[in-house]
Amino acid sequence: MAARPGGVHVRRALVLAALASAFAACGGDGGEPAKDAAPPRAPSDRLVDLKKKPPLVNTLDIDPATNDFLLTTNRGFFRISADGKTVTPVKGTIHDAGKTATVGTFLELRASGPNQLLGSGHPDKLGTLPNFLGLIRSDDGGKTWSAVARMADADLHKIILRHGKLYAFDAVLSAMLISPDGGKTFEEAFTPRGLIIDFEVDPADENRIVASTDTELFRTEDGGESWRPLAPADGIRLAWPDAKTLYRATKDGTFSVSTDGGTRWEDVGKVGGEPYEIHAVGPQRAFVALSDGSIIETQDGGKTWRDRFRP
Repeated sequence: MAARPGGVHVRRALVLAALASAFAACGGDGGEPAKDAAPPRAPSDRLVDLKKKPPLVNTLDIDPATNDFLLTTNRGFFRISADGKTVTPVKGTIHDAGKTATVGTFLELRASGPNQLLGSGHPDKLGTLPNFLGLIRSDDGGKTWSAVARMADADLHKIILRHGKLYAFDAVLSAMLISPDGGKTFEEAFTPRGLIIDFEVDPADENRIVASTDTELFRTEDGGESWRPLAPADGIRLAWPDAKTLYRATKDGTFSVSTDGGTRWEDVGKVGGEPYEIHAVGPQRAFVALSDGSIIETQDGGKTWRDRFRP
């Protein structure tokens, strides 16, 4: 691999011109009609500015210390109690090179421990710090943040901690970043085409990644060196809680499961709105954040859903 400044290694995936025709030969999903659809709901603008362009919701995670929901939207960062009754805005600040900026409105985050968060995004007000915050870290639940790596150079749209590694998609390079040391150094695996909407890493294989764009679903078996198309996609959201359970949710609310890493899918239910984030905690239990910040839960693998929080 060719070295880049700052300990970064580059792995450029070979994306063949024949990829499109290979995709066409893959055929359909073979799924079954969805059942037990959740009822439609009127969206709320309490936590989300519905008039702005997507993304409306950036992150749904759970604090391992309190079981609070951690929700970030285009209105800010909100801590929601596990019972859904209390919403607490989190006003964060980041300090770097003698400068300070508030963060929260344009924030991607991932819980890495009790009150410990890794994040990325943009300062709330431009001109205070660079527009791209790179990888940042908080040890107090998001009140204060410090720079970890790639300040001014990276805009991470998703962060996954798995197999002792940090995986992220950088929208600046349109590359998958993989770090074995918490963000000190990275390898770059270039993605097949277009902006990655979501991605997940196989819990049983650190090199197997499924990624969605606004048109297609792809999988790599070699950590990003090469990719193959799996199915059409329209902003699909993903979660991979165990090796035999890969979830996806489409814009129309269809919730599906794959037991073979994304080759074949079965439609199992409807979420009753447009899904923006899936947080799965097991092969049967998952939470979904809808476009207005509502949070719903399934305990039967997506067949039925119940409200956990409505703004």
